[in-house]
Amino acid sequence: MLKILCVLISAFCLGLALAALAGRLPLPAGVGGALIMLIAAVAVRRRWGLLAEAAPGTPERQLWVSLGGTAIVAGHLLAAMWHIGPRMVMHTPTVHALGIDSWTLVAAAVLAYWIAREPQPRADERDVWIGTFGLRAAHHALVAVLIVQILALGFIREGWIGELSHPSIAHGLILALLASNLADAIARLWRYAREAEAADEGAE
Repeated sequence: MLKILCVLISAFCLGLALAALAGRLPLPAGVGGALIMLIAAVAVRRRWGLLAEAAPGTPERQLWVSLGGTAIVAGHLLAAMWHIGPRMVMHTPTVHALGIDSWTLVAAAVLAYWIAREPQPRADERDVWIGTFGLRAAHHALVAVLIVQILALGFIREGWIGELSHPSIAHGLILALLASNLADAIARLWRYAREAEAADEGAE
């Protein structure tokens, strides 16, 4: 679980940093984040290649890449929304730049997934029920976040939340979907880790 949290927090903080440093870097924040993701994907693929059969299976590799990429996108979007403020207006220069950076990061996450994928996919009987476990966690996380958002939007009429524009609310719903995806990846990686620990204990 510690490894999962380290990857999650590191990637999320990277996304926050990219949004905070937007305009201060020698290249667009989205491009910088994309380069980091692609370099990491190449390094991870090389590392897994050296481990051979000891490397994670195909679904687990996909989850690690998804966890990192989604956390970066979520961190960047959250920080950018905070910087823009509650009254986000579409088709302004600031929001346009946010959109370009966000879609660049999403494209890089997909490309990183393709780079880090396993050339010869492997699967076993655990994948189906672990996948179901992850989907259940994703469902509960999405419902929890939506309940918080609904209560906040329905009952708080003052301050930052009371000033939210429709585009801001829409982006908040995107964050809810990203949180659900993260919950899925975290839950499934945790189950894979538990299964690996149980297998090691049984071998001893």
